[in-house]
Amino acid sequence: MGTVEFQSLEAEVAFLRGFAAVVRMADDILEDCLERGLSLDAGVDVFLTQCARLMHASAGFVSLRGTKGPVLTRVLGTLGVDVFEAAKWQGAHRLADGRMLFCAPLALGRLELGTLGLVVEGHFEDEGRLVLKLVEAVGEQLDNAVLSFLALTEGRSVLERLDELDETEDPVTGPRGRIGRYELVTPLGTGGMAQVLVARTRGPEGLGRLVALKRILPHLASDEEIVKQFLDEARIGLRLAHPNLVTFHDFGESQGAYYLVMELVRGVDFDRLLKSFRPPPTVVVSIVIQALHGLHAAHALRGEDGAPMNLVHRDLSPHNLMVGFDGRVKVLDFGVAKARAQRTVTLPGIVKGKPLYMSPEQARGQRLDARSDLFSMGLILYEALAGVRAFDRGDELESMQAICEDHLSRPTRIPPPVWEVMEHALAKEPADRYSTALGMAEALARACPPVRESEIAHLVCTQFPERLGGFERLERQYLQGQGTGGQTRVRPSIRSGR
Repeated sequence: MGTVEFQSLEAEVAFLRGFAAVVRMADDILEDCLERGLSLDAGVDVFLTQCARLMHASAGFVSLRGTKGPVLTRVLGTLGVDVFEAAKWQGAHRLADGRMLFCAPLALGRLELGTLGLVVEGHFEDEGRLVLKLVEAVGEQLDNAVLSFLALTEGRSVLERLDELDETEDPVTGPRGRIGRYELVTPLGTGGMAQVLVARTRGPEGLGRLVALKRILPHLASDEEIVKQFLDEARIGLRLAHPNLVTFHDFGESQGAYYLVMELVRGVDFDRLLKSFRPPPTVVVSIVIQALHGLHAAHALRGEDGAPMNLVHRDLSPHNLMVGFDGRVKVLDFGVAKARAQRTVTLPGIVKGKPLYMSPEQARGQRLDARSDLFSMGLILYEALAGVRAFDRGDELESMQAICEDHLSRPTRIPPPVWEVMEHALAKEPADRYSTALGMAEALARACPPVRESEIAHLVCTQFPERLGGFERLERQYLQGQGTGGQTRVRPSIRSGR
């Protein structure tokens, strides 16, 4: 790694803490993958996401190469540059949008394995030298993890084993990993608390379906608070039933770790959709109306005793609104929802949620009800129509203060009838907002009649043909008896758990 010079003792301690956390995490991920029969890309997926969170990176990638070129590539967030071009870089690079991309080679002696890259925002007085050293240290841990994985899975030489991952070659044969009764297919995405994988159920005569399996990350499986939150999500999710909410199928424990099984939503999240193109206002309003119907069902949910559960999502953003290729919108991640008699509570001084989509009462740490979610939906609608985030001040604390104190004026892009609904939803006091998500949905429908689901479906399928094709290939390969298959080359990260 070379000599690292620190400007202060605090900087050195922070560096060593981050490095120690990466070492522990790499060991846990490797052990977990080997125990569960998970593929290498599942481990890389977890490693990349967790390293990005440790370093506050907004995006990143890992690219592994064999003798003929890239064989496994994982991308997190929006890089702002072609991943296969960035995989050739080393050192710190200033991107067009002002962010810094730090690239470190993955190597074992003279043997080149690939590249690790992390995108970090901010101004660096030392031109990013200290950050680059930490990225290089992270890369060394990934080198060791890859080598150990390949050595312990009956590989021959390292590059020969990497070549076996190449999707252009014959599929990798042999049994796939399993969690409970579910056969693992491929990683779908990783969040702060859990990883989501595509899995296959197997029924009589080999019939089955593809599902999304969510499991607690290996290095968090012994954390009591994380486990409690995961159990809360299971209890809530298995009671939710609405076309605009993700369906939960199953919940269980395997080898000491809990997992959730949900429907596999074939589509893209609203954030990715908005970054790819600007949909017409009628489509935006239609997507938000569907999401509001799902929220209303969750807000109105009652427990087994018939009493209201008083669910509040608390973490709404464009990331957890999925727009399906069938035109159906699904609200994801009630995992941080606060329910009546919920065991998991927010620790004093910690505010859960994304600052740019919080309600004023959430930013102040006050008691929340369903109307807090309506404020968040108003912010999502504003961003989708105006093209900018309503109260983004470039700093979390300043943005939260703006949410509490600043008022908005109507952008010219937003039609006046829709703006009236939005103003009502974005009232600073909860009492001045709509009382229910259904009421807000009905007001939006009067202001801007929604389009049919088939129109949304056509638009999404047209804009994201590669992603649609990826789902179709998975279904052909794993539901039509075509074997277990190899690794998928590039899969953009999708919202999972926390």
